[in-house]
Amino acid sequence: MPLSTELWVAIPDSALSEQGTKRDKSMMVSQIARACSIFRVTRIYIYHDKTTRFTKVDLNLLKIILKFLNTPPYLRKLVYPMVDQLQFSGLLHPIIAPHHKPFQNLREVTEGEVRVGLIVQRGGTLYAYVGLRDLIRFKGNARVDSILNLKFMAGYPHQYVVEASAEDIGDKYWGYEVLETVDLTSLMSNQPNALLLFTSRAGVKLRKIEGRLIKRLRSAQNLLVIFGAPKSGLAEILKNEKKDIRSFEFVVNSFPMQGTRTVRLEEAILGTLAIVNHILIASNGMTGHYQL
Repeated sequence: MPLSTELWVAIPDSALSEQGTKRDKSMMVSQIARACSIFRVTRIYIYHDKTTRFTKVDLNLLKIILKFLNTPPYLRKLVYPMVDQLQFSGLLHPIIAPHHKPFQNLREVTEGEVRVGLIVQRGGTLYAYVGLRDLIRFKGNARVDSILNLKFMAGYPHQYVVEASAEDIGDKYWGYEVLETVDLTSLMSNQPNALLLFTSRAGVKLRKIEGRLIKRLRSAQNLLVIFGAPKSGLAEILKNEKKDIRSFEFVVNSFPMQGTRTVRLEEAILGTLAIVNHILIASNGMTGHYQL
């Protein structure tokens, strides 16, 4: 049984500001990507943190590595050239989500299977590279070099692919998209169908709002969990945008008995999403585990 509410997260563009080396920054992005994938996050928003000075180099590193790790391994060399941001890509922990299909023999791929593919053109005809030994004929309209979810039609040796629908993918977790927004105010104003959950040390214990949150989630299309920055909490970031965090309904302290002075962003994401996972399952009336 799938979850009816999509899970999104929002992180600041200053997320890497306290990491000293490119290696450390790269590893942190890897941990964020892993945490989001474990808990089936489908969108990662990067919002501008106006309270912290940071370099565009860090922002580009954050975006590229998040997108790189979400890309199936068989496509990475084709999609990402040798760029400086991926210097430590070999050290990063893989996601291994369902859309990261293994290399296979063409004979082993069955009708109806969905793979992520790169559209290419050969002699005026469109084909797709989907991590197999041979290119597969693509039937449909698509831009060359675009990346699409593709469904195999017919069996070997008559296989061809068409663009897959959401129904073709079904309940499988198919990765996340990375989106940018100018600030939190802009992000919140453009999410009319999302329930907002703010994480803050000044927030309340989850138990105080759990029942109300579960009830609201039963009619919510999306849950957006918003995280603060390494140097500035959400209260300060929102205050800079002339917003009061106390005016929002759901502000939770995910670590009410924390034993450390600070909680790192990647730790906050993993810990908070574990709690949110419990809430989402409860809001769906589920008692067991759901499948990847």
